[in-house]
Amino acid sequence: MGSFDKIASKVKPADKKPSAKPQADLTDNVRKAVDAIVQNKAAMAALKAELADNENTVIDHVLPQYFELARKGQFTKSLELLGDKSRLLFSTADSFSVPQDEETLNQVKELLNERYNEFLTTHRSISIKEDVLKNESTLEKIAKACEKAGLPIGDIFDVTDKVEAVSGLDEKQFELDEDKFEMFRILIKQRKPALK
Repeated sequence: MGSFDKIASKVKPADKKPSAKPQADLTDNVRKAVDAIVQNKAAMAALKAELADNENTVIDHVLPQYFELARKGQFTKSLELLGDKSRLLFSTADSFSVPQDEETLNQVKELLNERYNEFLTTHRSISIKEDVLKNESTLEKIAKACEKAGLPIGDIFDVTDKVEAVSGLDEKQFELDEDKFEMFRILIKQRKPALK
């Protein structure tokens, strides 16, 4: 018996007494269905965990090969994976998550220097502030013409700049030298490859 065995608490069996909630009257068949649902949910959770582990194993093995092909000028969005009895398609997407915090964006600017605008673009969205939308007289003035109504644009509109990946960044990223490429992928996350 180890030192911690003395103070270890034992797992208590599930409490069989009814909860304070009202209970439905169930037939034998429905009680069996309740048990089957609980068992199936547990089995599904175990299968999902196993599937995720297997997907990670495959992706971790294939991703370096995908990078190597692209570096050699043989960029492709998908690779065929042959198992002993079945096949999958390893598929990448031109989809990236660009952090919006100033510190990370400054790191990306420093990394890419003059090529920053080749890789990322700023998308501006403008919307009317909520309190303005609730004021019908202000909306009427906006409808006639903002300038003629004499309303300062900053008091009416919210302006948001969001930095986004340029189209085709999934291929363009391979133009970076090896060191910059690795750092770029740390800062700008590409959507995880899919296995279909």
